[in-house]
Amino acid sequence: MNSTVIIAIVAALILVALAVFFILKNKSSKEMECPIDLDRLIQALGGIDNIVDVETTPSTLKVKLKDQSQLPIDEIKALGASGIVQGADTLTMIFGKASYLIGENLRKSL
Repeated sequence: MNSTVIIAIVAALILVALAVFFILKNKSSKEMECPIDLDRLIQALGGIDNIVDVETTPSTLKVKLKDQSQLPIDEIKALGASGIVQGADTLTMIFGKASYLIGENLRKSL
């Protein structure tokens, strides 16, 4: 095989590899974007200082709070929570598949 053909094939493979790399890099950075307005959620939960701990499951986001009095449940539902369960010192919100991503972003804000 001619050396020019080999160089062309190697160059094409490098270009394809770079294209795939940048496509996957963009996709993963978009996946890490929080799907809700995190600042509004933090405000609805009483602010950063009111949040003690954050736990996630595949479909829920559970936050331990210092004070749960006067939480705007309707505002949290407006952010996308399909259900909310209040415990003694916890608030469990059902955000579906986005729960883990919201929880990760919330942990970074603490």
